[in-house]
Amino acid sequence: MPPPEPPARLAGVHPPDRPGLPRGRSRLPGEVVRRAQRERLARGVIAAVAEKGFARTTVTDVVKRARVSRDVFYAHFGGLGDCFLGATAAATRLVNERLFTASEEIREAHEAAGRPWDAAASLRAAVRAYLALCAQEPEYTRCLAFELPAAGPEGLRMDAENARGFAALLRLWHERAAAAAPGLAPADEEVCLAAVGAVAALVRSHLAAGTTALLPAREDAVLTILLRLLAAPAP
Repeated sequence: MPPPEPPARLAGVHPPDRPGLPRGRSRLPGEVVRRAQRERLARGVIAAVAEKGFARTTVTDVVKRARVSRDVFYAHFGGLGDCFLGATAAATRLVNERLFTASEEIREAHEAAGRPWDAAASLRAAVRAYLALCAQEPEYTRCLAFELPAAGPEGLRMDAENARGFAALLRLWHERAAAAAPGLAPADEEVCLAAVGAVAALVRSHLAAGTTALLPAREDAVLTILLRLLAAPAP
């Protein structure tokens, strides 16, 4: 019996010592096989682009990492850009869900204990989850920071959309913080976008230096940046 599959990451190369997907007729439902193929291709394209850069990555690079055929690739995607943008979008949705969940867990814990919502603790939980994910998923982080804008007009559009998505999470947090602390000035979209950009600049500096693993230690610095830019009181 083969060893169990390790937890899936946002990027990865399917190891050669693990079983491949069945070819031809299979007892597995077709949708299960197709979903597994897309997941492998998504992890493979993020791994390949992070290593080689979008401009130098080929479909062959992706299928080698995913351990599927070119025919399978083109059954799912129209080309490399389609695959990369789709994989990045899916991964970003998952990241946003993780950050929102981390913040919500703090709010729910305070409500269950009958305590008022702690705005700073909620923001810290989201920051901690984000920095941990950057450290655990350096390939995805590199693709988001450097390679997505290089993927043409659609990549630029998605890059801006991602920034607005992260800014929306900050704005939601700020609205709740303002409700809990009367007198706190509202934060508009531009301010939240600027806060996202400031954190992104810090992350890019660690990516460029090859020190992504150190990002979790920057939790206090990131929290301070956000609180100051959003004009929120420090904890």
